[in-house]
Amino acid sequence: MITAGSIVTAQTTRAITIAVNATNREDVGSSLDIDVNSLLEQAQSQAEQGELESAISTYTQVIQADDDNADAYLYRGVAHHDLGAYQRAIDDFSIALQIRPNHAETLYNRGEAYSHTPLTNEAIADLTQAIELEPDVVQPYMDRSVLFASIGQFPKALDDLNKVLEIVPESANAYYNRGKVYIELGNPDLALTDFNRAIQFGPDLAEAYGNRGVLLYQLGSTPAALADLQNAADLFLEIGDMQGYETTLYFIQQVQQGGRL
Repeated sequence: MITAGSIVTAQTTRAITIAVNATNREDVGSSLDIDVNSLLEQAQSQAEQGELESAISTYTQVIQADDDNADAYLYRGVAHHDLGAYQRAIDDFSIALQIRPNHAETLYNRGEAYSHTPLTNEAIADLTQAIELEPDVVQPYMDRSVLFASIGQFPKALDDLNKVLEIVPESANAYYNRGKVYIELGNPDLALTDFNRAIQFGPDLAEAYGNRGVLLYQLGSTPAALADLQNAADLFLEIGDMQGYETTLYFIQQVQQGGRL
């Protein structure tokens, strides 16, 4: 079935705030600790300003001064990730986990980085461990649900999205993704309900309008379908998503001509 948008992931909520904790390392009270703290703060500022290459260089200085600093590896990995250097990010997260095992944030970040590679099982394993350590954090469930859906494990994806909505009952992305899963499971009525809720809580979510429009057309409600598809096209154009815009225009044309979606 052609649809106006694939399963999406909510905005990634990696914590980037540096909090140097003396309990993570020996507090020797030396000038080195002060320098490391200062460098970490500098790198954090650079990362927040989008100066990712400079941040990586500064985190590297921290590592050269203190090669057991798990935070430096973690946040250098985040910077590599945001530059699209996923293998470098994975390498840094792996070192951070050698220094500080069973750290939920690092496991989440490595799992998210793995999700950009063919190593889906490794991604799911890391996200699962992060969930076991911090079961009330939403993002690992959301990301794992997308991975489960990508390999056809829709009941598991549904379970994860149900958990997201237990924690955050007004998550537009979770309702949208769950609607997509219900489509795959052959339950259009529940899908329509979830697309309605996604639009209620995320009125700017173009994909939700697009997929609801396609579903309404398949259910025989052509005028409502056209209205939704036009809303989707307008929103895609507003955010500069030209691929989404062009695809939705094609759907509109097909609906107007009575074509098959």
